[in-house]
Amino acid sequence: MGDKKLEETISEPGRGGSKRAALIVVAVVVALVAAGLGIWFAVSRPTEPGRADVARLDKQRVIVDNSMNLYDPLVQQFSGRYSNAISEKAGQAEVDKILSQDRERIVRESQANRDRLEHMAESPALQGQGVADSFNRFKDQYGAVIAYNDQLVINTTNIYRSVGGPCAALHSSLNVASESYAQDYVKSADECLAALGTAKDGADAETTTLLTEVEAVIRGQRDKQQEVLDSKDTFERLSKSTIAGLALLDINDAFAKAQTTYETATKDKYSKIIESANSSNSEFEGVLQKSLEQFDAASGEGK
Repeated sequence: MGDKKLEETISEPGRGGSKRAALIVVAVVVALVAAGLGIWFAVSRPTEPGRADVARLDKQRVIVDNSMNLYDPLVQQFSGRYSNAISEKAGQAEVDKILSQDRERIVRESQANRDRLEHMAESPALQGQGVADSFNRFKDQYGAVIAYNDQLVINTTNIYRSVGGPCAALHSSLNVASESYAQDYVKSADECLAALGTAKDGADAETTTLLTEVEAVIRGQRDKQQEVLDSKDTFERLSKSTIAGLALLDINDAFAKAQTTYETATKDKYSKIIESANSSNSEFEGVLQKSLEQFDAASGEGK
């Protein structure tokens, strides 16, 4: 009995110490969790935008706006080099090299601008509803300019590959006085029509309309030359050949009309896109400047 009480007496301080240790551990854990929550709350809590945020956003706006000026020379360089390579029959390897190099420059510029717009979208300055709405319009309109230029590369490539490629041979390489002219024309026309059909893939509405109109002209001429080949006798062949030859006199007018329609439509489309982009830029600039003026007035710098 005495020994048992002694053991219980000795064990009591140990149990008391364990409870205190457990309480200390719990207290430490609670403190750490509370501290962690405090840090998380402080970090995650949105901070009020400062003047520097607005000024930085305005500088980014200027960079994006200025970068739009790079597209025209890049597209013109590509168009000139690519069309020359095709017209001069530089060879498929050279044509593909130009397409790869020049198109890559435009693609890189477009991606850089998209990245700039996405980076701007993360600005604390956009917490204000007015600034956010103005930026969204800016982003949408400048995104439309970027998309237009990306599409322009596709349109230009498709037009030169077809109209400037297989189709060009119809009225530049064939000998009208040759006895095999009708046969040569039909063969070349079939190659041209196949190229025009492929060129419509990925093209926009205006370019598709142009290619369709050119296709109709070529198909009409091709069918007339096929009638010459299908003639049963010399007289009919001569008659059909004369009709086909007279039809060729109108082909330039038909092409000119299609080209004028295309140029008018694309110019109008581009003008509207640029006008909308410039308008959104002016609006966004005005909103940011007003915000900067408010910061200056609040700090007394505007006095």
